[in-house]
Amino acid sequence: MCIVINDAESFSNAMETLIVFVIYWYSQLCLDLHKKQYYSLEESRFFALPKSEQLIPLNNPDTLFLDAAVFHASNEVRRKYGLPAFRYDPGLYLASSGHATSMVYRTFFNHTNPYSPYERTAQRRVELYTKRFIRIGENIGKYQTLVSGDYMVARWKRQENEFEFLNESDRRPCVPFTYAAYARFVVEQWMASPPHRSNLMNPAYVYLGCAARLSPEPFKHKKVPYASLVQNFGGEQ
Repeated sequence: MCIVINDAESFSNAMETLIVFVIYWYSQLCLDLHKKQYYSLEESRFFALPKSEQLIPLNNPDTLFLDAAVFHASNEVRRKYGLPAFRYDPGLYLASSGHATSMVYRTFFNHTNPYSPYERTAQRRVELYTKRFIRIGENIGKYQTLVSGDYMVARWKRQENEFEFLNESDRRPCVPFTYAAYARFVVEQWMASPPHRSNLMNPAYVYLGCAARLSPEPFKHKKVPYASLVQNFGGEQ
């Protein structure tokens, strides 16, 4: 079979589609270990893991651990309001991972992916991996990964060839969140937004997949480091 690609945009879209499927097959190899390591635990046991309190190394984060932390922080808030915990679903996880990755590397923020017809909507993204759900929902977010006061300033460090971010009030360096603190922080932001809260609190959604993808080269740009986050929800009834 020969595929002819006529222009740069078509080539770019084709390459992104290929990357998505490579990520899918690679992820399939990791999912069993991923599930046994992190998703077989209740949230109290997960957040008791020493790594939860480590600062996120923004240049080299443990993405799988952070994804799981967002999942477990979501279950913390579900239990707080008397709802059953979400169950982990690998298809929802892969859909959320793919969309979070696209948003952070394509530098867009939207439920609609304008670059890939296979991943245009949340429904299409989930159905790439599973068709078992009657109900599908999605939350997205884009939040800074540094703890700060109301305002930050950026200072170029010539020797290190990167930016440093400081609190404006006292000029102290802003440090990254811990894995646990960041996961809880983003869930708090969603809970403060009625549409996002509605998805988190909807008892019809039983299954969940979460992903957080950090901005590349976080200290090479004047823009504050951030993460693009996605939750995909599924209900079978």
